[in-house]
Amino acid sequence: MGNKPKLITKDLKSLEPDRAILYPPQNRCNELIGNNLRDFSEKNGTKTGQDFSLYDALSALCKEKKIVLTPPIPYIDFIPPKLVTGDVWYISYSCIYPPTGKMRRIRIKLNRIPSLPERRRIGRKIMADLGIKLQMGWNPFTEKIAPKAYALMFETLDKFLAVKTKDNRPDTVRGYTSYVKLFKKWLLEHGFDETSYVCSFTESDAIDFMDDRDLAVSARTFNNSILFFRVLFNWMIERKYIKDNPFMAVKRKPKRLTQKIRRLFTPEEFNELITWLEANNVPYLVMALMCYCCFIRPKELSMLRCRDIDLDNQLIRISASIAKNEKDSTRTIPDSMMKYVRKLDLSHPGHYLFGDHPMYDFSPGTKKASSRRFASYWSYVVRPALGFPKELQFYSLKDTGITNMVNSGVPLTSVQQQADHSSLAITSIYIGKTDRASEALKAVDIID
Repeated sequence: MGNKPKLITKDLKSLEPDRAILYPPQNRCNELIGNNLRDFSEKNGTKTGQDFSLYDALSALCKEKKIVLTPPIPYIDFIPPKLVTGDVWYISYSCIYPPTGKMRRIRIKLNRIPSLPERRRIGRKIMADLGIKLQMGWNPFTEKIAPKAYALMFETLDKFLAVKTKDNRPDTVRGYTSYVKLFKKWLLEHGFDETSYVCSFTESDAIDFMDDRDLAVSARTFNNSILFFRVLFNWMIERKYIKDNPFMAVKRKPKRLTQKIRRLFTPEEFNELITWLEANNVPYLVMALMCYCCFIRPKELSMLRCRDIDLDNQLIRISASIAKNEKDSTRTIPDSMMKYVRKLDLSHPGHYLFGDHPMYDFSPGTKKASSRRFASYWSYVVRPALGFPKELQFYSLKDTGITNMVNSGVPLTSVQQQADHSSLAITSIYIGKTDRASEALKAVDIID
């Protein structure tokens, strides 16, 4: 109440003709009043011309439902309308603006009515209608807010996770949960609490939140964050919690700042890796070769079981339940890789192919090792031991393998099948993806 209310002005000339309420032409007063108040919600019981006491009707209904009817309090929930005269005639009143919980003033101009007595009479009639509506709980701002805008933000976030848990894979849900936990922490640190409404989070808050994220994460992670929160708030729009997505105001980082930093292995680096892993960690060597030769993604590797390996036919079966694209597929095990695969104990079909044991032992076991565990071993053991730069990542094995296979002359259709690409266009991206000059192009003579 101490802050000066924000002013919103309405002018009678702004009324839309196609939405005007029609009255007999002789009653100009009723026409102006009806048009000015055309947006008032009839569901609040304030339709003009009623011949019964709406308050009594509501009181009776509340008594029947055993609930308490608490009417709004003037000067606390709203400031009653008043007529201001002078060079500019207008009606002024204020209501609580839900997103901020503070009063915001609204002004209705009357100067277009040329006759001063008529202007005063219409003004008084508008004020009377406004007074009835305000006392019955009508608020012009709530008509612009989604039906569930007063749901609690924290409860809504929990509901989002509950819904998404049913429809998504555990890894996806884990990522969603991490984002929501981060968001809740930020809200608590910036004036929100568990009683804050969904509508209290504004576009300005979204910008502030992402500004803080910008200081803590890479450009690529920043863009991933925007993507998630747009998904989250679009979900709220679909379920009538909000009408607009506040994160649409946040711009994504340009593509040049989000390029992947990994690069391909040189032949020397790859041979050095194979030699070191053969001497220090054979299960991890098999894992690396499955990424390099069979193009299996780390998350899929973590969920493989011993029964998925067919040594007789040199096949690895990827079921739809663990595949990224949710489709069954098979990968061929090259002859040169078989000697390493045979070193694994595959005698327990139900065991995970890469188990989670102490000291980065990835031999088959009852508990699966996560893809994060794979990445941890690469970052803290393999890369330091071999002096590899940060640009050489575990996933670089897949990029290098596809590139080498394409450039070695293997038919693109075979590479596409092995990589489980949806189209040849994706596989073709890897053609010529090498720092070495093409011998075929060196021999081209197109100069006359």
